Amino acid sequence: MNLHSSVVRMLGALALLACCDLTGIAVRPAHAEPARGPSWGAIASMQGWYGYAFDFPSRDAAELAARARCDRAAGRPGTCVVRTSFDRSCGALAKGNYGEWGTAVAATANEAGKAAAGQCETHLPTEPCKVVVSVCSRG
Repeated sequence: MNLHSSVVRMLGALALLACCDLTGIAVRPAHAEPARGPSWGAIASMQGWYGYAFDFPSRDAAELAARARCDRAAGRPGTCVVRTSFDRSCGALAKGNYGEWGTAVAATANEAGKAAAGQCETHLPTEPCKVVVSVCSRG
């Protein structure tokens, strides 16, 4: 192997590392703009079961996916109801011990969870409400 081919190989490897991760898939540079456009999420539930979806291109698609996931978990198709949906933010579902529930949408999963638990608490459960799911879509 001559010096020229060694330099060309090294430059090629450096170029690959500069633009791609180790699997060879291109990665977005840190300074690149985040993807614009909708990024929908949704949470569906029924007594004792829930399902969620995130990063969908439309509200309808996110709600359909959340209901389908909930229905699969419950083992009863068509029984789950969408409780909240959100675009480029976070949603949460909290439940009480006798079927009380609350949902909220906020900028972070933690904020959404606190607000959902607070909403659930307004229904006066005998024990504190617990966040069962909080999920975020790209924002």
